[in-house]
Amino acid sequence: MMSDEPFARHRAFISSSASAPTFPTFNSPAATAAVNSGSPSPSPTPLRPSPSPSPASSSSSAGSKSRLHSRPFFAHNARVALALAPAAAFLLDLGGAPVLCVLAAGLLLAYLLDSLRLKSAAFFAVWFSLVAAQLAFFFSASLHSAISSLPLTALALFLCAETTFLIGVWASLQFRWIQIENPSIVVALERLLFACIPVAVPALFTWAVVSALGMADAAYYFMAFSCVFYWLFSLPRPSSFRSGKQDSDAAGDSQVLGPLESCLHTLYLLFVPVLFRIGSHHSTIFSSFSSVCDLLLLFFIPFLFQLYASTRGALWWVTRDAHQMHRMRIVNGAVAMVVVVICLEVRVVFNSFGRYLHAPPPLNYLLVTMAMLGGASAVGAYAVGMVGDAFSSAAFTAVSILVSGAGAIVIGFPILVCFGFA
Repeated sequence: MMSDEPFARHRAFISSSASAPTFPTFNSPAATAAVNSGSPSPSPTPLRPSPSPSPASSSSSAGSKSRLHSRPFFAHNARVALALAPAAAFLLDLGGAPVLCVLAAGLLLAYLLDSLRLKSAAFFAVWFSLVAAQLAFFFSASLHSAISSLPLTALALFLCAETTFLIGVWASLQFRWIQIENPSIVVALERLLFACIPVAVPALFTWAVVSALGMADAAYYFMAFSCVFYWLFSLPRPSSFRSGKQDSDAAGDSQVLGPLESCLHTLYLLFVPVLFRIGSHHSTIFSSFSSVCDLLLLFFIPFLFQLYASTRGALWWVTRDAHQMHRMRIVNGAVAMVVVVICLEVRVVFNSFGRYLHAPPPLNYLLVTMAMLGGASAVGAYAVGMVGDAFSSAAFTAVSILVSGAGAIVIGFPILVCFGFA
């Protein structure tokens, strides 16, 4: 009698498909293979869906990738190069061949070390080459022969050493491994550059211009360079290595400079050109009214420039109230403009262009003052944003016509022609 064991074995091969179930028989190949093997065939491993990544893990991986791809870099290379590249060329010209040879050898060594991926060695090679070039500059005979005074020689050497140090700081910011591994150091170096360049570079540029053009108008050259580099470095600039969320209390909303540096730059811009004029022309500083006008111009022209720069946020450390700042700008600007116009009339117009004024003496002063003060007032009102609505535009047009008429009369145009054009 046949036992039930083969049927029990065959039940294991019953398909679980609901659509077309198949039952193996004794004559089927599957049943024969099952009987011969004596054990059921192993069931296939069920496929499980792969677990989807969680939002936290995906965001962390995306953040790590963004940190890898968005490495910090120094974003102010153009403005720093505008200041330090001509300064370096002037120092090389002063130092001569010894400084050039030492610097070229050191930079070549630094390039070779950087090509061999010796990062720290290349960094120290740059600094050693700058130090060696500065030592060669100290023993250069051209500087000692050009300046006879010992205090001025010491001051000039200190200025050159400071400029060389700033060039080294700028070169240090070009090493990416320093930016990545030492973020706090690069923030300090960037702040050091922006704090020192508006102080050192205008003096060096003035030195270069004075050596070519003479000392007569050196204070005006210095004032012009101070205004240029104040605009480039002292206005609020975002830091390249610091975001607004990091160290916001000490950084002042991720700006490069803080209130102390901004205040010192403002004082430097206002008073150092005047002091330079007093120091260089102390024997004739009060000899005439034109000399006094020079002092007033050297103070009030940077003062007007400072007020205009405040429209770009230059005086953010004084107050953040826009209405109060606008009121300060208008009141102080009006006083400074009157002083500048009167001094320019005395120092420039009547001194150098008096022969072109065809109006009689009492009238020429009135017409020149009307033309210059009216034109300066119109330009100043437009610069600070006071010309905006219909009334201010009409007033601006009327002042422009009045200024043009006064200027035309004072240089000899017929009155009927002036009124005909008006």
